[in-house]
Amino acid sequence: MSTLAIIDANIRSGQDELAREDVLARLLKYEGPCVTPLWVNWLRERADLRLVCLVHKLEWFDDFLIDVVRDAQGVTGTRAALSFGGRVQFDNLMEIPLVAVGNQRLHAATVRIVLLPGHDRAAFDAIWNLPVHPNVRPVWLLRTYHGFDADLNMLLLSDDVAAINGYVMSWIRPVTGVADTTVTDVLDWAMLASSEQMIELAEQFFRKE
Repeated sequence: MSTLAIIDANIRSGQDELAREDVLARLLKYEGPCVTPLWVNWLRERADLRLVCLVHKLEWFDDFLIDVVRDAQGVTGTRAALSFGGRVQFDNLMEIPLVAVGNQRLHAATVRIVLLPGHDRAAFDAIWNLPVHPNVRPVWLLRTYHGFDADLNMLLLSDDVAAINGYVMSWIRPVTGVADTTVTDVLDWAMLASSEQMIELAEQFFRKE
């Protein structure tokens, strides 16, 4: 079974473009069997990068971080969250390639959610089963206990950027068991996965609902 990894790379000030170009060049050349890079995000609040990838061989994951990401020019550090399970909305997941090629109609944000111990399963189910929102479309809800500063990680798409903050404040935060949330807007995308790899991601890793 593959594992999903979300890797944040910190970039030295003044070397943002160099770092982006070097990281992307290394990812495009990478042909190892242990990792399938899916996409890279530029984060709005910071000039740093977020890489999302499937990890097929966990024992080789450190080598991938060291040789492909951490060795790139301008990268000052990395941290990663691993997810071994979650839920996906298949149709919304398949919209990501459209966003990545410059579809200005859709905005994206990630929400890191901290849960109170003892509420983990109930809060996960409650968040995933929130009513359909007219402007906000959840892509996935990941369990990220094996990582940094959040128990769940949610990816949202919306045709109204303001609606994302409203969705988090009025819909997610009142859920019983939610202790805190952090929202990060996605500025840009570099798509690395093919359509077939995106379908594989949904079919092999997540439960489709």
